[in-house]
Amino acid sequence: MSTEIYDNFPGRSFSTYDLLDEVTEKYGLDRREAHESIHAFLGQIVDIDGDGVILKREPVNPALLQSNDRDLDIRYWLTISDETADTIRDSFAAVYEIA
Repeated sequence: MSTEIYDNFPGRSFSTYDLLDEVTEKYGLDRREAHESIHAFLGQIVDIDGDGVILKREPVNPALLQSNDRDLDIRYWLTISDETADTIRDSFAAVYEIA
């Protein structure tokens, strides 16, 4: 199984996703803090286990990518394993108190 998260593009808007909703509700965080924390924890996992923990990157708007393939502002859905998502959940539990 796998989990999808929205990519991190600091200072820009982002779409909601299940893991984000889960941690905002459980820990009482605002969406921005939760999203950035998810990516901070994911970054740590990537540092340890390598880029392979991100199983797939799919553009949010594939048509935009096709018509403007040099645009660096393309946003992506990232697919990670459920095991990686569980590690992120464990990281939240170690750092934040349940609301």
